Amino acid sequence: RGRRPLAPSIVNYSAFIYVFFPYAVVCHGLAVGQISSYYFLVQRPMPWVKAQEFCQKYYVDLAVLTTEEQYFSVLNATPATKVSFWLGLKRQSVSSDWQWVNGEQLGYEHWYRRNNEGCCASLEAMLEKDKNLLARYCKEPHMVVCQGNPP
Repeated sequence: RGRRPLAPSIVNYSAFIYVFFPYAVVCHGLAVGQISSYYFLVQRPMPWVKAQEFCQKYYVDLAVLTTEEQYFSVLNATPATKVSFWLGLKRQSVSSDWQWVNGEQLGYEHWYRRNNEGCCASLEAMLEKDKNLLARYCKEPHMVVCQGNPP
């Protein structure tokens, strides 16, 4: 857990861009006083469970966004406006509460609409700026936001 990615092949002044075969990964650091979290936007669609396995293998886990500052920072770092990314946000059943993969409850509501049967949450860059969380079916393929240690 927490393995560091390979050395960057391209460096951009606003973010580190990592390219691994066959994945394109964008690294974005969120500064709150000091750098406390790094988020990696994996531009390869996969189901939620595979996304979590990937993040746990190469980083730490799927992204946990416990504050609105983290939420908007990751949202603003998305490379395109018509993409969706899995987050580390899931519920056990349609009647249970949303919970992050680290065990914390969802502390803010930025839902676009509720899908009563979807149990995994994605961040949707194409939706309204203040309502970008969308409940989805966990087997759908989407890009991924991983959380990890500084490179």
